[in-house]
Amino acid sequence: MAAILLFQQAQALNPGVRLEDLNHVSWSEKDGVPSDIQGMAQTRDGWLWLSTMDGLYRFDGLSFERVPLKRNRIYSVHALDNGDLLVSYELEGLSVIHPDGKVEDLADPAGQKLGSLGAMGMDRAGAIWAVSTNGLYRYAHGQWQLIGGGPDWAGRTLSLVIDQYDRVWASTDRGLYRYERDSGQLLRVVGEHFHGGLMQSPDGRLWVGQRDAVYPVPMPATGQSLPRQPEFNQAESRTMGQFDRDGNLWALACPIGVCRVARAGNLHDGAIIPSRQASGRLDQSWQLSNLSANAVLEDREGNIWIATNTGLDRFRENKLVPVRIPAPSGNLSLAGDSEGRLWAAEWRNRALWRVHPDDPPLRDPGRTVSTVATDRDGALLLAGPRDIERLRRGQSSRIALPMPGGQPTDLNVLGLLDDGKVLWMASIQTGLLGWVDGKWLPRSAFNLPKRIFMSAAAGPGQLWLSHNDGGLTFYDNGQQTRYDIAVVGQESGIFPGTQLIVAGEHGLAVLRGGKFEALAPFHAEALRNVSGLAVTPEGDRWLNGARGVVHVRRADWEAAMRDPRQPLAYEVIDALEGYPGRAAMENRLQTIYNAGNGQLWFRTSGGIVRLDTATLRLNTVKPVVQLLRVNSDERSYPANAPLRLPPGVRSFNIQYTAPGLRKPEAMRFQYLLDGVDPHWQDAGTRRAAYYTNIGPGHYTFKVRAVNEDGIVSDAVATLQMDVAPSMTETWWFQLLCAAAALLLLYGLYKYRLRRVTAAMARQLQVRMDERERIARTLHDTFLQSVQALTLRVYAVLTKLPAGSEPRAKLEAILDDADRAIDEGRDQVQQLRSGQDIGAQLDQTGTGLAALQPHIRFELQIEGTPRQLAPPVQEELCAIGQEALRNAFQHARAARITVRIDYRDEVLSLRVADDGRGIDNEEVRQRLRERHFGMVGMRERARRVGASIDISSAPGQGTVVELRAAARLAYVEQTA
Repeated sequence: MAAILLFQQAQALNPGVRLEDLNHVSWSEKDGVPSDIQGMAQTRDGWLWLSTMDGLYRFDGLSFERVPLKRNRIYSVHALDNGDLLVSYELEGLSVIHPDGKVEDLADPAGQKLGSLGAMGMDRAGAIWAVSTNGLYRYAHGQWQLIGGGPDWAGRTLSLVIDQYDRVWASTDRGLYRYERDSGQLLRVVGEHFHGGLMQSPDGRLWVGQRDAVYPVPMPATGQSLPRQPEFNQAESRTMGQFDRDGNLWALACPIGVCRVARAGNLHDGAIIPSRQASGRLDQSWQLSNLSANAVLEDREGNIWIATNTGLDRFRENKLVPVRIPAPSGNLSLAGDSEGRLWAAEWRNRALWRVHPDDPPLRDPGRTVSTVATDRDGALLLAGPRDIERLRRGQSSRIALPMPGGQPTDLNVLGLLDDGKVLWMASIQTGLLGWVDGKWLPRSAFNLPKRIFMSAAAGPGQLWLSHNDGGLTFYDNGQQTRYDIAVVGQESGIFPGTQLIVAGEHGLAVLRGGKFEALAPFHAEALRNVSGLAVTPEGDRWLNGARGVVHVRRADWEAAMRDPRQPLAYEVIDALEGYPGRAAMENRLQTIYNAGNGQLWFRTSGGIVRLDTATLRLNTVKPVVQLLRVNSDERSYPANAPLRLPPGVRSFNIQYTAPGLRKPEAMRFQYLLDGVDPHWQDAGTRRAAYYTNIGPGHYTFKVRAVNEDGIVSDAVATLQMDVAPSMTETWWFQLLCAAAALLLLYGLYKYRLRRVTAAMARQLQVRMDERERIARTLHDTFLQSVQALTLRVYAVLTKLPAGSEPRAKLEAILDDADRAIDEGRDQVQQLRSGQDIGAQLDQTGTGLAALQPHIRFELQIEGTPRQLAPPVQEELCAIGQEALRNAFQHARAARITVRIDYRDEVLSLRVADDGRGIDNEEVRQRLRERHFGMVGMRERARRVGASIDISSAPGQGTVVELRAAARLAYVEQTA
């Protein structure tokens, strides 16, 4: 069942289409094709493989690529069902190329040579069979076995078929053999004609081909008749001929070129002589790349490939079939009659042609007609030089044309239009006339617009008329309503229906709410200059435009009618499917004729083409995406996982493809690089993804494909790749850089700290110098003056009698002077070296405790006391005294402790109480009441580079802790 389904995936070439009407593409050496192709095969991934004496090539439909192997003289190729490709070499040897690209050589049997293997295959047990000039071989379990040999095998034609019953057939120029599995014997098929190249028809019959003759091979009876295997034709090309899926025989050398015998596979037993029975021939030099054809193959998409000495040719069926009418001007009009027949009239030579889907156009020699049309009843109207003939159901009647000036004159009728009430006729000689009630009335008898460029019937007595000035008029039995259609530019078509559509050079517009709205996408090339529109029974729209036939599905059309701003979804059938030129516009007539049975006929600038929408053959073969290589500026890397790009690679491109042999130009791709692309990127037909400035890391690249008929690939091709970091992008280098940055910041901090410390030390030194200067001044001036004054008083004192009152008073004065001198010396000493901070705080605390005996005061000294820098001592002493006063005054404490800690690295002063504590609201209240004790303490601490911390909580007391760096606090540290 799986095989049958595969067989139905693609359609073959319609035998009803002539060879010259098929889509033919030829590749030569200028296109990169290797010369002298001897064999072809198509693997499951879609690649077309070509064997030549210059190497093995593969083809994806667009480009040829040489596959490097150890040996390059390739004799034949054969594609296996499992995806492998068998490759034989000219003299001897056989290799297997696996789908992952790995190559495996199958060694020759011990003690003998295989010879040149001309044909190969694999049976259901997995054994490989090969026929060579030395005989028939089988390869199983790693060993070769000679099944049969002898002089009959020394021929040029070597052919092998493993049929649908798993029987092995081998043939040469001299005989045909069948291998009997039950007996293990190789039997010769007796018969005069049984030698040559083997092939199978779709029904499973075996044929042997010779030059210009193909004979059926008698096959043993089986219990069930089976068709041939679905992969038969793409597994290996044939040198004598091949039956395609519709049973058409493509025969080589009949006697030259290629012949096609239509439906030959349906013939009963009997010889087929292609040169006599051919329904089409390719025997002219312009029909093939070379008339020396070497092999023929049908691929899985139904294309026929012919390999020649100098090139490669492909034949496939176009969706559009040309109607070859030998009209000199190409200015045609189309119309159908009541019997469903199609007629075409050529304006210049006034020839009338009957057109049939399956037969060549047939000219009617008895009629001279310039224009054809259809009237309100479906009758055919034939405009001749003197009258209009009306044909309906075999009955003919005529309407005489008017005679200008009353004299019989041949008229050149340009067009006919029946609106259901008036038959309108326009000719060069008379202009526009209307046939009403058996009379021709002039244009002046109707209330028509002055200028008419295009027209379309709307109903009885109703017309849509455009004027080539951006305007459109609705003519209703003499009444006129004008609309603006400038949005489409110069008009190309008017199409009444459920929605009125106008077309022009810019696109399409629909009438909605009394106004024409443009259909998106506007200015799309495919929707420009549409001159024909038809609706098929399923509701799909078909348009004839600037790029070809446009197909819009019913749902997409209705969505656009509901909201013209939404882009209209459509597909185009263009020149790649046989569309010649663009839509015809020369006579302003409708360019599509709808026969009503799925047959559509299109008038184009290159003639008439036909489309059968009912049997439209789609390519249902799903593309298989292949990743090829990754290219950087320096080198190229195979796209095999895992891929690691070296350090420094930041820009690269990833090449991919999807072998599609029917219409590779229309294969579309989407790709995504995880971590870089936020969503799928639409690459169109481009087969490479480009990336720049990609950082180091792990990435996953994904790509998928859609063929020309919208069939999506089953699997997404993925590539795991790593972009290696450079040394500067590695984690350890970045960690080192971070550490270096931290060290640098720390160094800057230390440098800044030294600078600030030095600046503060300089400031302290300046203050110390100033204190010493004041001390010297006091000692050298004031104290000396007081001392001198004392000596003078003493001199006076000694002259007074002892015990006298004046002497006693002077002695008291001298005692006061001595005490003043001692106090002055103490102040000088304090200015020079500072008073001990512990003594000052002890004096202050003891004094405050004497005033409040219920509070116990304690001074604690830790470490060895050191001499402090006078500014530091002064500020710290002031801060400590302020803290003590606050504690005694506000804390309501039972105990207040002062602790001074002389450590090597820091001087710490701590004033703590066990009182009521304070909260933030109390602090703010004190500030509002202009109590700046705390503010002052912080300012004093900043001046000497110390830090102060005040911590408290209600009911838990208050702690004021002051810390000053040793280098700032101690005199020996600042020296």
